[in-house]
Amino acid sequence: MLQTALQGLGIVVITDKHNFFDTLVFDVKASGFSSADKVLADFHKYGINLRKLDDNRVGISLNETTVVLKLATLIEIFALLLEKKDLGETYLPDDFFTIQKYQDLHNNLKRSSNFMQ
Repeated sequence: MLQTALQGLGIVVITDKHNFFDTLVFDVKASGFSSADKVLADFHKYGINLRKLDDNRVGISLNETTVVLKLATLIEIFALLLEKKDLGETYLPDDFFTIQKYQDLHNNLKRSSNFMQ
């Protein structure tokens, strides 16, 4: 959901969509930003911490407490930073605020051992 919206804004997500757990990584320069440090500084203004992986890659980590409204806020900030004429809501999938079904993990991410059973 977040990956699709970011790509709609022109953000170049480089995380394999089938092999990630809680972090999306994007290419800063290919997405139209000057540097990873600038992206971090811009998001800090909104009280949001992103993770700098190197000079050209930034990660966005989510967890079970992340709510849809926070995702919409992230998308809107990206839209503002990229100076899109329409705010981020334009780039949200039609069912963005109504998706409530559980999406199971891809098989590559499922535990195969008996750990903690």
